[in-house]
Amino acid sequence: MNRREFLALATCAATFTKGYTANADKSLIADIKEAVELFESTTMFDYEKRLGALEKAQRVIYAMKTGVPFLKHQSAGLSLSEEDVAKTHALHPALWWYDRAFEKVLKEFQETKVTTNKPAIWYIYNMGIVVKTSTVSFSIDLSHRQGVKFAPLLDFALTTHSHGDHWSREFTNAMLKNGKHVISNFLLEPGYYFKGDRKTYTFGDVKVHVSEADHNKRLLKAIMCFEVEFGGEKPFVIFHSGDTHRASCLRPINPNPDIFMGHCAIGLNFNVAYTTSMPAKLMLPLHHQELGHLGGKYRCVGFHEEPKKYMKSLPEIGANTALPVWGDRIC
Repeated sequence: MNRREFLALATCAATFTKGYTANADKSLIADIKEAVELFESTTMFDYEKRLGALEKAQRVIYAMKTGVPFLKHQSAGLSLSEEDVAKTHALHPALWWYDRAFEKVLKEFQETKVTTNKPAIWYIYNMGIVVKTSTVSFSIDLSHRQGVKFAPLLDFALTTHSHGDHWSREFTNAMLKNGKHVISNFLLEPGYYFKGDRKTYTFGDVKVHVSEADHNKRLLKAIMCFEVEFGGEKPFVIFHSGDTHRASCLRPINPNPDIFMGHCAIGLNFNVAYTTSMPAKLMLPLHHQELGHLGGKYRCVGFHEEPKKYMKSLPEIGANTALPVWGDRIC
C-alpha cells in the first residue's frame, strides 16, 4: 500500500460499521497495511517471517464478523463504481487486500513470459489459481469479483465443482462467449462437460487428467480433481484437488506430482495424503483466510488454524510445504 492508498483508507475510516471504536478502525487499517507490505516483500516459503502478518490479516478478516459484505462485494463484480469500491474497502479492509492481490496477479501475469516447461502459477483466492505456460494459459477454480478480466487472457478454464467460491457465472460466460472452453461436471458445454471416473483433455503441450472425488460424506463424487502435466517425457505436474475431503480420493497418474494443492479445512488430512496417496514434492494447503464462511451455519474456525498445524507437522514427516497468501506467485 502506498501513502496515498493508506490515507484514502484512513479518510474513510469514519464510515466503518458500528461496534468498532475510532482507534479500532485505525488499528485494522494499520494491521492490513503492515501485513500486505510484508507479504509483498516475501514469498510463500517465508512462513516464519510472515507469522505476525498472518495473524494481523486474520484479525482484519475476523473483524468482518459475517460473510455478507464479501458476498455483496463479490456478486457486484465490475459494476461497482470507484467510489463504491473505496467505501467498501474503508468499511472492510480485508476486501481492499482481496482486490489488491487480484490486481497484483493480473499485472504480473500480463508481464510474465514463460520459456520452459515449468509453468508460472499465481494464487488468487480460496482454491483459485491462474497458470501460464510457454504455449497456453488457464485457470482453476477462479472465483473473484474481477475475475472476468482474465477471460481475454486465458485459453481455457477448469472448475472443480459448482459452489460459488470456486466459479463465477460472469467469468464463465465471458470465457464461453469468446470460444474458450470450460471443463466442469455441471456446465453442459458439449465435449467439456464430464461426469465420470476419469478422462484426459489435451491443450497444446498440456495434458489435463480428470478424476472424481468426494466433497464430504454427503456430496459423493461432487469434485473434479485436476492433474495437469506440462511438457514432454519428464513433465512438470500439479495436482489440484478442489474441496476433496479424503486422502483416499486422491488418485494421481503421476506418482510424485511436483505440487499438490488441497483444501486445508474440509477434512482432508495432509499428513495421511503425503504418506499414502499424494507424496508430492511440495504440499500446499489452500482455502484459508476465508471470507465467505464468516459466521452462520458453515463457519469453519479451522480455515485459520489448520494450515498452522500442517506447517509444523508436514516437515516432521519429511514433506516440503509452504503457505501461499492471496497474490503470491507459487512458481
